[in-house]
Amino acid sequence: MIRLLLLLSLLLPVATQASQPIYKSTDAQGNVVFTDKPPAEGTAREEVTLRRLNTQPAPDMSSAPAPRDIAPEAEPAVARTVTITSPADQTVIPMGQGDFTVEASAQPPLSSGEKLVLQIDGAPVGDAQTNGRWALTNVLRGGHDLTVVRLGASGAEVARSPSVHVQVMRPYNIQNRN
Repeated sequence: MIRLLLLLSLLLPVATQASQPIYKSTDAQGNVVFTDKPPAEGTAREEVTLRRLNTQPAPDMSSAPAPRDIAPEAEPAVARTVTITSPADQTVIPMGQGDFTVEASAQPPLSSGEKLVLQIDGAPVGDAQTNGRWALTNVLRGGHDLTVVRLGASGAEVARSPSVHVQVMRPYNIQNRN
């Protein structure tokens, strides 16, 4: 039944434009067939008369503005941010080797080509990366300011996190004392 309707929908515009007759017949397997060619002699057939199609002329587009004259809608600017989520500001890293982890989150999430850079006291640590997690080892004792910089696909700074201050407590090494 669906094939029949599909065939009819394909034939209707052709039939009315060309004013050719449409024939309905039944094949040897009992399937109803619609065609614009008369079936073989001796086959029972019926000529189908189609109703006139309802048509509408195309609108006059001569006064319509050219596509370049239409201003595209501006997309709303999305503020890109980055925040250090761990450690918290004013955290004291206990006695040990000076090992700790820094985690940051970006809103909205990093898009293609964007990267993050961790800075300790203004100096970058390692390469730019798409992961917001850094495992730091042997950080010198004393106070340090941590910042994460969000870089756009071009490598330019897009956002900078607020600074987080940490105090690293490490045993003082007497051998390095001058």
